[in-house]
Amino acid sequence: MDRQFLMEIMEINEKLTEAQSEAAMKEIESIVRAKQKEFIDNVSRAFEQDDFEKAKEILTKMRYFSNVEEKIKLKKIPL
Repeated sequence: MDRQFLMEIMEINEKLTEAQSEAAMKEIESIVRAKQKEFIDNVSRAFEQDDFEKAKEILTKMRYFSNVEEKIKLKKIPL
């Protein structure tokens, strides 16, 4: 995993931890959805080009963002 990507994930997780308002949560959720859409487009392109290593790398990144999506859902549920 490249360093820049891991730093991005850490920053998003930190923002999520610190988010106290609905607006802050929606902003994070919007960022995550945009990244997931970008990854879907890129992984489709990688499969079309038979670049399975690139597809594997993108799918791994998608998993990280999927985990962030789960954290967002859990944070939205009132206890």
